[in-house]
Amino acid sequence: MKGIIDRFEKNLAVILVEGQNKEYHIQKSDLPTNCSINSVVQIEERNGHIYITSDMPQEKQQQDKVTALRKALLNKENPSKLKRKK
Repeated sequence: MKGIIDRFEKNLAVILVEGQNKEYHIQKSDLPTNCSINSVVQIEERNGHIYITSDMPQEKQQQDKVTALRKALLNKENPSKLKRKK
């Protein structure tokens, strides 16, 4: 199953699993070395143990999507109707 590292709390990483409303608390030392907040990971449960692996292609795809959305917002023709406070 796929999860996203939501945050770190002391020595634990909080991983949220999409679509299942599950939350895992995993020791930071048990994560792959390249993981950080918002990293996409694969979670496997086998024989009562949880195995975490990094999902770099999925993470890259997610980052590309966010970048494209950000660009679209910055290049938007119609400005916001809300006024900023000065």
